[in-house]
Amino acid sequence: MLTPTKHTNIKYSVIYIAGKVLGFLKKETLIKYEDLKEMLVSEIGVNAKNNIDYSLTFLFSIGKIEYIKNIDAITLINDNNED
Repeated sequence: MLTPTKHTNIKYSVIYIAGKVLGFLKKETLIKYEDLKEMLVSEIGVNAKNNIDYSLTFLFSIGKIEYIKNIDAITLINDNNED
């Protein structure tokens, strides 16, 4: 579900999940992929599983996160232009 409709529950949207990911990564700068998925499912619900990968792809494409392949983890990229 990349495009929300009037029937969409906003908490399962890509943008909402991406915001949650950024919140988790601001507390812990490095999180293993499976741990991140579990954290999101426990906080948002099982229906969030469908959009977790889309959210991570979105964040990667705008330069907010980085995937570390050898340890299968996600890290936050520090951007000095943020408040």
